[in-house]
Amino acid sequence: MKTVIKAMIYQSALLGVLPFLRPSSLGAAVLLWPFKLLAGALSPLLGLVGGLGALLGFARRDWKLAGVGAVGLGLATRYVLDVPNSQGEFDTAFGPSWPERVPASLRPYLLPRRWSPLARPPGRASMERDLVYGQNVETGGLLLADVWQPLNGVPRTGLAVIFVHGGGWRIGDKDMGTRPLFQRLAGQGHLVMDIAYTLWPQADIPTMITEVKQAILWLKENASTYGVDPDRLVLMGGSAGGHLALMGAYTAGHPAFSLASDAGDTTVRGVVAFYPPTDFLQLQKQFIPDRGPDAERGLLSSVEKAGESLLSRLFKLSHGDLESKIEFREMMAVMLGGDADQIPEAFRLLSPSSHVGPHCPPTLLLQGSDDVFQLAPAVRRFHQDLRQAGVPTVLVDFPHTDHAFDLLFPRISPVAQASTYDVERFLALLV
Repeated sequence: MKTVIKAMIYQSALLGVLPFLRPSSLGAAVLLWPFKLLAGALSPLLGLVGGLGALLGFARRDWKLAGVGAVGLGLATRYVLDVPNSQGEFDTAFGPSWPERVPASLRPYLLPRRWSPLARPPGRASMERDLVYGQNVETGGLLLADVWQPLNGVPRTGLAVIFVHGGGWRIGDKDMGTRPLFQRLAGQGHLVMDIAYTLWPQADIPTMITEVKQAILWLKENASTYGVDPDRLVLMGGSAGGHLALMGAYTAGHPAFSLASDAGDTTVRGVVAFYPPTDFLQLQKQFIPDRGPDAERGLLSSVEKAGESLLSRLFKLSHGDLESKIEFREMMAVMLGGDADQIPEAFRLLSPSSHVGPHCPPTLLLQGSDDVFQLAPAVRRFHQDLRQAGVPTVLVDFPHTDHAFDLLFPRISPVAQASTYDVERFLALLV
């Protein structure tokens, strides 16, 4: 039993190191990615184990155990303390008096602090599954959504969130690890419409954007049925879904992504994007295979091979027969029909950064600094461009944090809790 306890203390300290590692190669970052996510989400528990280990070591005069436990406690504490305070970003975007604009009726339902050892459980809500909100323009396939609503007795805010899932535009579905967030938001009186959309290769990215707009139109047309104000719709998404949410919010009336001329108004009140690709040209540069001598000889390190193989399996990068595999680094060029040198205008057209202007609605960006797909630099530039255009925008940049940080153990994870805290207040300001 003593051996098991000591092993737990040593393992917790080892896990505590992982969020602070930043491998330079894509392959190593991919292999480390799930472990960094796990270590960050469980950091409070790792700190607790480390603290108990330090006390046990001191009590038994086992200085090695005490030291390891103290290191584990210190790393976990550092991780929690480094979760940023978003107050300054909200002050800049909405003015220093913004907390007074949060409706008094909503305040009791919001998280009281950015992190606590165990967050308040999500509110109770009802869910309608598989409502039809539109159809694919090419195949006629039905587009489905789940709708989360407040229970009777919960005052409705009139605000609705349309959520777009991630998955690299190729995989994923609605109801993908997001129930705790949706239950919280519906418990506060908001409505959440969680949509599925047609994935590549059955649809290209412009078609996906128009399907997001179909969801906007459907909800506006059915607003009275669901107690929603059609002028209080907010798009939200993560990763590829964050990209589609930004594109849907910023391109109302754009001819490249238009529906029928008489379809209606697709403007929205705001947009929330978790770790979104914002610049396709920059994203493509990151995925261009290494042109060095080793690459020319077809030699990649075993780490790079393992990382790319994992990504290819994750995103199911095959098209046609199974023998014809698409390497992950070729993903953008294959989906868009050419690389950035061949069709730069297509890459720009599909980049949210190309559509920044005063017309853009208020925007909340939630990004991890250690994103495995190296999205953080482009998101920071995007944020500055929005500010220069006069758009109320908030960027919360989480250090030591990787892609998909909001989906793992959200009631424990410091960064998941903090991002929920920010989402709740951003939405409250749009009510």
